[in-house]
Amino acid sequence: MSLDADVRRLAGARPLDKLPREALQLLAFSCQKRSLRQGEALFSAGEAAEGAFFVLEGEIALRRDETERRAGPGALIGEQALLAETLRPADASAASDSVLLAIPRETFRRVLSEFPAGAAKIHRSQIERTRKLVAALDGVKRRSFAPPA
Repeated sequence: MSLDADVRRLAGARPLDKLPREALQLLAFSCQKRSLRQGEALFSAGEAAEGAFFVLEGEIALRRDETERRAGPGALIGEQALLAETLRPADASAASDSVLLAIPRETFRRVLSEFPAGAAKIHRSQIERTRKLVAALDGVKRRSFAPPA
């Protein structure tokens, strides 16, 4: 897959969609591709997350407790790890032969420092998503603690 194709795919994933094309080109060029064979582990729950993975080809199975989700081409796995130190909440392994772009947090931060307007857009987007989450949680709280009718 070409650098241009990688950049087009990256542009479709949140929060990368807030960055200008030049930032995505730098990111795609700076990050390493990682190939996994079907069944090979990507990471385990509880591990420190040093960054995110962008699925270029194949499919990744994410397992937590008894629940499994699949992430295919165009999916960004571990978005929060790009912005903050966190632990992996699930196990991840290749459901099929896969190619991923490993995006280390430090590389992402360096790209943001080169493109401050894009960084500001991501920051605003995170604030808005947090506001919506808090509002949704507040609604659940009100319904859960409402006196019986």
